Amino acid sequence: MHREIGLSTIIHVKRAWGEPVEGCALVMREGFSPRYDLDRLTGVISRIGHSVEGESIRDRVLVIPTSKGGVAGGWAFFDMLHKGIGPKALVFGRLNPVMVQGAVLARIPVTEGWDQNALDLIRTGDLVRIDPADKTITVLSNLNPVSR
Repeated sequence: MHREIGLSTIIHVKRAWGEPVEGCALVMREGFSPRYDLDRLTGVISRIGHSVEGESIRDRVLVIPTSKGGVAGGWAFFDMLHKGIGPKALVFGRLNPVMVQGAVLARIPVTEGWDQNALDLIRTGDLVRIDPADKTITVLSNLNPVSR
């Protein structure tokens, strides 16, 4: 169930793990692989034509429709943690088990499954709160509230 409280929008998720965090969203329109879409030295999306090409994932809440890749992609999150270029949280529509393992190993909060399409409700730059215990994503502020 999606609900709005004042200017905040709350999206419920099916599954979640990690500590609560707040951060600025980076919304992707296609799947994401840290192995193939990312420069893992800089944390910048490097795949030509990716919807957020040129954007840094560092300290961002990544909103992603689906995961891509396998074990190496999942382990890449652990590598990013040690380089200081990892995201604050991962918000997936659909997720595979190795990405969950990678996120848990890197201590990155991760969610899966939306009761409403997060891609329609969250924009890049929005301030969002991820609360895995409550299984919620809250849009605290947004760049363009009139267009919602």
